[in-house]
Amino acid sequence: MGNSNGVNSISHEESFEGVLTRLAEGLTLEDRKRANKAGADIFAAELKAKTPRSDRIYHDGTPHIQDAVLVITEPSGRVDVGYSDESKRGYIARFQNDGWIATDRNGYSHKHVPGKHFWEEAEVASKDRIQEAIRQSLEDAFARKVSDK
Repeated sequence: MGNSNGVNSISHEESFEGVLTRLAEGLTLEDRKRANKAGADIFAAELKAKTPRSDRIYHDGTPHIQDAVLVITEPSGRVDVGYSDESKRGYIARFQNDGWIATDRNGYSHKHVPGKHFWEEAEVASKDRIQEAIRQSLEDAFARKVSDK
């Protein structure tokens, strides 16, 4: 700071103003997609690990529910985690997770089959790692804005 005539000034003021302008613009859609996907990928891996796997061997090419976990990034930046349509058994995952009331062929209710709550367990188990991945992704985005890359 300062120059030869005694007036204080900021060195590289234009570059400094450029950094402030880029930071003020906030996150781009791509930055948000990257951050959301970073968290979703961690949750998907945890969900796959926690999803129960049957011993059944499907001969028609249908994957096990555990192998059907997928991550979809929407154009809006939203990222969804769920089970693929190819598994044809995604609705079974919900029954296994939430539980159900068993009925007989006449429609009479008998007992409640408790859920395994693997979705909720995956959420709890991965929460801190998801937050860290999102934080790191956002930190990287701001670092790119500061370095103008």
